Amino acid sequence: MSMPDSEWRFCGSKEVIGVAICNYPGATLIPSHGLNISLGDRLRIVEENGQWYRGWTLDNQGDIGIFPAQVVHLKPVRIEYEQRSGETITFIQETAVAQEIVSALREWGQNARAMFLSEDERLSSLRKLAYDLAERRKQILSGALPVDEGRRIQREAVHELDEGNSLLGLDTIIRDDDGVAVNLDALTLPETFRLFKEAPARIISPPVRQNESQSYSMPCCFMVTIRKVEWKVGESAELIVSLYDEQKQTFITENCVLEWKRGSGFLHGEKVLFVDLKRFSDPSKIFLVCHVVRRGVMEWKENGTETKKPAAQIVRRPYGVSLVDVTEMIPQKGPLDDAEREVRLPITVCGDSDSLLATTRKAMAVRAPIADPRLLQSYIVLSAKLLVGSVKQVREEFPHLFVGNPPISRILGYPDVIVPSDVRNDIYITLDRAEFRYSGRNVEVSVSVCDDKGVVLPKTVCGGAGVELTDRHLSVVYYHMGAPVWNETLKVTVGFEQFATSHVRFLFKHRSSNETKDKAEKPFALAFLPLKSDDGTALQDRTYNMAVYRIDAKLFSEKSISPAYLQFNEFEDKIDLTTISNGQTKLAPPPSEGCYTYSAKESFSVSSLVCSTKLTQNVSLLGLLMWRSNEFALESNLKALPSQPGVQVVRYLRDILDVLFEILSDRKDSANVEAHVFEALVFLIDLATRGFPNFRPILDLYIKEDFCALLAYDKLISRLSSLINDVEMTNDSRIFFIKTVKSVEYVFKFIIQSRMLYAQMNQNQGEELFRDSMEHLLISLADFMGRDVRVFQTAQGSVLKYIPTIIPDLMRVLDPVVIASFFEQMIGNVPIGSMFQQQIDCILAVVQSPLFRLAECRQVLLPFFCEYLHDLEDSRRESSGASKVLMEMLVLLSDQTVGPSRFQDLTILIEKLLRKVVRSVIQLANKASEPVEDNFLIIMLSIFRQMTDIHYEQFIATFESDVDLVDFLQEIFISFKGSLFSKSVFPKEWSDMIMLQNTIMLQALTQFSRIIRIRFLEPFQQQLWNNFFQCAVEFCTQESLQLENFSENKQKRIRRRYDDMRLKMCFEVRAMWNSLGSHKRNFVPDLVASLLDMSLIPVEELRMAIIPIFFDMMQCEFRLTKSVHSTEPQQMTAGRRLQDEYWIIQGKFAAFETNMIKSLDVFIEGGRGDSDYAVLFEEIMKERCNNNSQMRELSLRFVDQLVKQMKLLLEYRDVMTSPDVDIESRMCCTVNLLEYYEGISKREMYIRYLYKLRDLHLHLGNFTEVAFTLEHHARLLIWTDDSLPTPLHCSDFPHDQTHRELKEHLFYEMIRYFDMGKSWEYVINRENGVFNELRTLYESDTYEYQKMSELLRSMAGFYDKVISPHETRVPCEYFRVAYYGGGFPVFWRNKAFVYRGKECDNIRDFTERVQNRFPGCVTLKTMDPPSKDILESDKMYLQIWKVEPVHQIDDRFGGKQVSHRIRNFYLCNDVHTFTYYRRLLSHGKDSDFANLWLERTTITTRSSLPGILRWSEVRESITGKVSPIQTAIETLQAKNDDIFRLVEKHLENPLAELDPQIGSILGGVLDPAVNGGISNYEKAFISPAYLDVHKTSEDRKEIDALKDLIANQIPLLQAALEIYDQKVKEPMRPFYNHIHDCYLKQKSHVEVHYGIRPPVFPKLAPKRSVAANRSYSNVEIRKAGSFVSYDNRVESGISSVSDSSATLSSTPRTGVTSKKSHSRVGGSLSASTLSLARSSRDSSSTLTLSLAPATPIELSQTLQYQRQPRRDAEKRHSRPGSGLLQPRRSSFAEEEPGAAAPSPPPLPVKRAPAEHFATPSTTTQNGGLLQNGFLTTPRRRLRTYDGGSGMNEDETPPEKPPLLPAKLPSPTPELPPKASAATTTKVIPATLEFDRASLGSPTTPRNSSRSSRSTSSTPPPPVPEKPAHLLRDGNASPLRDGIASPLLLKGAAPRDSGIDDAPT
Repeated sequence: MSMPDSEWRFCGSKEVIGVAICNYPGATLIPSHGLNISLGDRLRIVEENGQWYRGWTLDNQGDIGIFPAQVVHLKPVRIEYEQRSGETITFIQETAVAQEIVSALREWGQNARAMFLSEDERLSSLRKLAYDLAERRKQILSGALPVDEGRRIQREAVHELDEGNSLLGLDTIIRDDDGVAVNLDALTLPETFRLFKEAPARIISPPVRQNESQSYSMPCCFMVTIRKVEWKVGESAELIVSLYDEQKQTFITENCVLEWKRGSGFLHGEKVLFVDLKRFSDPSKIFLVCHVVRRGVMEWKENGTETKKPAAQIVRRPYGVSLVDVTEMIPQKGPLDDAEREVRLPITVCGDSDSLLATTRKAMAVRAPIADPRLLQSYIVLSAKLLVGSVKQVREEFPHLFVGNPPISRILGYPDVIVPSDVRNDIYITLDRAEFRYSGRNVEVSVSVCDDKGVVLPKTVCGGAGVELTDRHLSVVYYHMGAPVWNETLKVTVGFEQFATSHVRFLFKHRSSNETKDKAEKPFALAFLPLKSDDGTALQDRTYNMAVYRIDAKLFSEKSISPAYLQFNEFEDKIDLTTISNGQTKLAPPPSEGCYTYSAKESFSVSSLVCSTKLTQNVSLLGLLMWRSNEFALESNLKALPSQPGVQVVRYLRDILDVLFEILSDRKDSANVEAHVFEALVFLIDLATRGFPNFRPILDLYIKEDFCALLAYDKLISRLSSLINDVEMTNDSRIFFIKTVKSVEYVFKFIIQSRMLYAQMNQNQGEELFRDSMEHLLISLADFMGRDVRVFQTAQGSVLKYIPTIIPDLMRVLDPVVIASFFEQMIGNVPIGSMFQQQIDCILAVVQSPLFRLAECRQVLLPFFCEYLHDLEDSRRESSGASKVLMEMLVLLSDQTVGPSRFQDLTILIEKLLRKVVRSVIQLANKASEPVEDNFLIIMLSIFRQMTDIHYEQFIATFESDVDLVDFLQEIFISFKGSLFSKSVFPKEWSDMIMLQNTIMLQALTQFSRIIRIRFLEPFQQQLWNNFFQCAVEFCTQESLQLENFSENKQKRIRRRYDDMRLKMCFEVRAMWNSLGSHKRNFVPDLVASLLDMSLIPVEELRMAIIPIFFDMMQCEFRLTKSVHSTEPQQMTAGRRLQDEYWIIQGKFAAFETNMIKSLDVFIEGGRGDSDYAVLFEEIMKERCNNNSQMRELSLRFVDQLVKQMKLLLEYRDVMTSPDVDIESRMCCTVNLLEYYEGISKREMYIRYLYKLRDLHLHLGNFTEVAFTLEHHARLLIWTDDSLPTPLHCSDFPHDQTHRELKEHLFYEMIRYFDMGKSWEYVINRENGVFNELRTLYESDTYEYQKMSELLRSMAGFYDKVISPHETRVPCEYFRVAYYGGGFPVFWRNKAFVYRGKECDNIRDFTERVQNRFPGCVTLKTMDPPSKDILESDKMYLQIWKVEPVHQIDDRFGGKQVSHRIRNFYLCNDVHTFTYYRRLLSHGKDSDFANLWLERTTITTRSSLPGILRWSEVRESITGKVSPIQTAIETLQAKNDDIFRLVEKHLENPLAELDPQIGSILGGVLDPAVNGGISNYEKAFISPAYLDVHKTSEDRKEIDALKDLIANQIPLLQAALEIYDQKVKEPMRPFYNHIHDCYLKQKSHVEVHYGIRPPVFPKLAPKRSVAANRSYSNVEIRKAGSFVSYDNRVESGISSVSDSSATLSSTPRTGVTSKKSHSRVGGSLSASTLSLARSSRDSSSTLTLSLAPATPIELSQTLQYQRQPRRDAEKRHSRPGSGLLQPRRSSFAEEEPGAAAPSPPPLPVKRAPAEHFATPSTTTQNGGLLQNGFLTTPRRRLRTYDGGSGMNEDETPPEKPPLLPAKLPSPTPELPPKASAATTTKVIPATLEFDRASLGSPTTPRNSSRSSRSTSSTPPPPVPEKPAHLLRDGNASPLRDGIASPLLLKGAAPRDSGIDDAPT
């Protein structure tokens, strides 16, 4: 599906972005053209074609494709392009917050995946925030929210954004109160710093409005909206809503009554606004209480039928109570929650005898959760919302809430602030309780307000807000309650004119359920409460027990109530019913008048609360306010004012101030009154500003609008002057003076406002006089500061603190310069050494005042302040305040509106304070984090930010000498490096703050670099230059500038605003380096690490600028300067010295090399650098090296070395940091680095990685490998007491200081780990190993016998463990693993390795483990070499099969018979050669043994196993063919080996249980069910047809070897059957009888055809009387086996002896043994020739031959005989009668005294060199592998697969055959022909004395010599019952029963001899 290019139209100019609304797999649907799209992707569209678009996703701009238009939604955007940051896309129709939400969610998503994988607990919180933000973005974009709701949603979204960013540690964003990000460029650095410090608090709690940050609590409004009411009230009702305080058990707001009339609908949407609420400081619970009161008949039945006719009787009866806890909605502290909440409240119905109060308390006590609110039958649904501010503010901010004029309920009390416009005169009367004795049931109280004549005042009483004022208020009626408890509050409102004569009247009436009777009821009692007290004040706030007066119904008329009750006492406690008559107290009759009679037995109580701004309850305040009516008490009232309760005084603040200034203006004759008025004024100011700070605005408003005392200023100035000039100031006067100073701000406000009003009214008369008086007043204050500080310190400190507050007012009437001079004089008059903090605070206040913004004032104040701060800094006191002053100065000087003098002002500040600030930063940098350090740091940065080039020049010119300038620059670099770059001063979330800091630092360093180049190149200041370089490197490498570590959005934002500052600094460094000239050599190699650190920054331009510097460094060290002058250098000028220097060639750059290698290792391992750096480094460096002829070769070699190191380190880092990489790969990379550092002799790094490798092995439990790893460190040490150099130190042994100490500890660690790995042989048997070296050390060097004793005991324990049957050691298997394909790492790719498996490891488990290391790999099913496609593929292919180790048992034990527990260890350890086999295609049947050809491959590894790794790379692989008969020989030999092992195991432990393998092996040999046993071999290889075809000597030898093996099997079977017979259990006895019969048949057949062999194990054989009939025909130790096998052939009387020639192979330090050379058949030797062989190990022996130094004799040549063999007649036998040969031990050394014994060999080397195995392995003509002179064939066949040359799955693999002799290639003269294998020969025991005469001459043919011996008449020696194993001592050449084995070929070096190049 493709589109023609012509149809596509360009639309890139359209500024639109497509947002994917679904997933679209474009690459799958439209290959090579489609674009894959995921939901939410943003797409840039550049072309369109109908319903198709072409473009790319913004997240992957490199992938361009087409996609349908239906899958995207287009949005208009604004696209801005910048070169540094690229495109910036802004969605036009989305708000800034909505776009920020999208950006944040994308960035959060990148972190969420990592958090999910690491199971981070923060993920759940992040998920919740993300969902909330998505929902809020949807609400913001909907556009359907009201303005206030939209602002709230936006604030919440911004808060959640900040919370999520803080949760993830992302950048902090500075915002304003509306959530919009602040433009930091418009702010000064101190302001930015302050905003960042405040940001965490804003994130923790949502931002509050500006007015909420004041020191006092702002009033709150609480809006309640009735959403739904569901009740079964059939009549009209009232819903009374109020707030209740549970702790105080009282209502805190007036009632709000919502009336509901039947038939008018429910109260849906009704609102109630509670205003003037405050943040309660006590831990109270606040409840919203709703009382439901029905209005109707007395008795209403719920189930009764409703009537349409309204009831004539109206009674207020309680119905129920509903409440909810709203404490959380009105929190005591913290942020206010203005979200609206909806709740459903159940209605608790009142019982018959329950009051509303009792029901309310009952509901509060229960407060049980509602199981299912839908099941409620009576409930109220309402919503509540908190609104901050007064009712006026709320009305302005939320006008929609006041639609419909909702009722406003005020608090029962006064608000925190009483504004002048808030005139209130409310009296709240609460009906508490009553008790009536007569007619006291169903009582209704009628409350009304009457005048002194009893006339009811209209509209003066109501039930609360929401209802209109009425003439009377009727209470709730409680049914049949004689003592009702109402607790019902009503509001009384009376005008001020009627207040004094009014009273509240209470009429009590009985209500009846009978309407007719109820109409006839009249009031039965009365009580009244006057509103004015007897002293003229308002009614006191308390509970009153009222006097109840009974009413005579007959005399009472409701229409005209008589006021006669007014003559009675209103309170019960005022009535005295006793009288004294004749000295006796008698009961007086109750007072009565008219229809009223006092009833002492009835009670009634009410509570009152007056909330009035005009009515006072204080007598003194009333007297002061009405002073004109009683002027005589004025002075006493003024004195009493300070003692009055402040809460009462502030209520009438405006009225009292009016009175005071009225007195001050009218009373001119009394100084005392003026003084008292001034004291009262100070008291009021102090009360309003400190006692009740929320009344400060009221005071300001009063001065501005209500104050009108024109002449007050003169008297106030006079009072202040007299107070200041009072020299004899008493203690009381000082106290009052301090109070006055605290209030001086408002005192001056009154003075200045009074003067301004006077000047306005009197045309500015008396202006000069006023100014003079003000100036004199200020001078008096300044002089006051010079008084005795011991007396006036407190007063002086108060002046310094509070006088700056008068600056704005003084500037209205005085010259600002005069004011500035006053402050200079005042602060200067302060005694030296006192009040530092007060002075600093005063200076700070002046700087923050508008006075300091004037240029003329700064000219006066700034130099003075700078000098003061300079001295203060010297004293190191109050530095915190000083830093604040400096920050404020810098903020002001950065403002462009302060005038043109700011440049000069900044110059003054720089000259006087910059150096002090820098020193402060340095001194505070080493201390703990303190705000002082941050402040001075900000000051230093702010100064540098505002400095221009001219400032730098002027500042530099102020230094008197270069020394001072150098010191300053050093201080700058130290402060930059120590305080800004080396450690994080600011949190990493303050990204913008850090980038601003770096911008300023870059600007400053650029300026300072220019100064250094100009001033300090000659004379050269090396330390200064070095500090600059170090500072620049720290700048470039700081974490905050590594943009590649940030998200894409953050990178764009930083590049757009700040650019990449590293590039600018890098170019500055390059410029500095290039300007050094000949001084460059001074920075090599010290600067190598720093510049390397900089060059590793992944910015190509930066790297290209820095890398060439390295070549300069190489040149600097390659060349040295040499002086040719003869004058002393100090006596020469710099110019002369420079002229007399010339370059000479040093020829190396060792220091640069060392530092470069070390630094690369540290940096790259630490995460720096990448492969691109290695490529670029190689390219740049080689280009420059090739251009330099002098150092081309050396430098190119070094560059290659560095590039190799980088690649190895990058591989190592990638592997070690990746969590998915297996530990084997980590080991491999570690070893690669080890080999690299070993090759370049970097011991320190070599040892460091050794211990990293050790830790990896310890993690896997590879203890043997751990020991070998430690051995590498130990071999670097010597047994001396020399001090350890630093590179050889070990962190595990920090106290070891000498070679000896560390090496000894390492050896003991090796012993411990070898023990843990059960590799005891490596401790006890290795030459020059751990044990031997420690023994030598303790025996002959240190003579520490105690340690020697402990060591020997340990070694003894190891020997016990080796042979102990309780120590189980399972031999390890070996596997060849090949990794093919490009999917593998480089260190595995297309390489083959041999792995040492774990104990009990099999091929299946091992393969599965390797596959798990590389998920997705493919395992090849064949053993064929991989094709080229596989090798070059980007996939992963594995090839795994098992290999068999080729051991060196014969060389190690020299033919001795040792325990299998000792031998088994060496079968699979210390090996480096391995073999494996595969079957070749044959033309015959699979069962045809004659056609069974195998392919044998011998591989050699780089090092022996085990070693420092559990694997080793394959170094060499040689492949050869194995003929069918060789396969048969090896298979049959392997079976004989198995039988021998089982018998030997029995002999070692005869009491052990029967090995179950014996039965299966015997059954398989004697009664084979598969392959037919030996009969198949006979048919295949001994048949006439086969013999007719194979007639060569080699064929005959092989056939004879096969016959010998068949014959040798009979004695082995006999021994095994004897063991089986002894231990077989009865149930298996029939099986034994069967196989025994089979054995007899097979034995008969074999003995007839192949001869009789004597028993191999004499212990199991019966004793024979004639020993002369037994002879040793074949005795040999197998090369590839693990035991000694015996071939004892009985002479048949006709024995033909084949001739053989003796050959001799000699090498220096090699023992020579004699042995019959024969065809090798497993562990047996057939008839062969006598030969001498060179030992494969260098060691001493008792049988040695001292030979003259000569070159090795090649085996392909005829050997030169050194001595003649003895004749049989000359042989001497000891004890001939015994039949045993007891030879006299002799050695070649005895025969030739001149021979010297060879010295012990050195310690074997672990690594096997390639040359060690190359020569002896050769492919023969018939395809067999020639290994040390023997052909090897497989023991078992490996499984292959169909197709090609593979085997089938179900085939049985062949057994592994042993090593056998083979025909050697003979390009030189061939060896003499060997005798026929069919003949037998006598064996010369090794114990016989070796006779020279027994050796033939060199010219004698072998066969002739052999024949003469065989035909001798000397009878053969008798055969002993037990073979004598007389082996050589030590590790010399093995003597196998007197027969030397040709184990070494031409050019083969002894194994593990440490010789890399074998002689050829």
